Amino acid sequence: MKEKKKEPSEVLADFLNYIDRIRYEYKAAEDAMKTEDKRLQDLLHELEFAEDKAARNRVATKLQRSRRERRHQKDEMMRLELIVQFFDEQTPKTTVNKMRQILGRQRKQEEFLNGERHYNKRVDG
Repeated sequence: MKEKKKEPSEVLADFLNYIDRIRYEYKAAEDAMKTEDKRLQDLLHELEFAEDKAARNRVATKLQRSRRERRHQKDEMMRLELIVQFFDEQTPKTTVNKMRQILGRQRKQEEFLNGERHYNKRVDG
């Protein structure tokens, strides 16, 4: 079966949604990494004041999990960083804003082209 060809507006919308999504994912990873940085201080104090070896071992396990999570989030940030930085520069940002405007006009034009079209006579008779 033949795949339905995507409209230009759909492709453009997918691209703009991708840019928005990676910005969101980058920010979420950054926030999660900062949380793990704060958790580090809590765990270090917990380790400092642990009463016995078993308590220290429990804290060390939490510390290991926290560091692994931080590493995962930092890797995710690095994966998206170059793209996010590029689209945060002024020239690409302006281009993306223009693309958003074009998207609206493109959708209207596609509606017209794909809709029911009628010809109205200009002269009677």
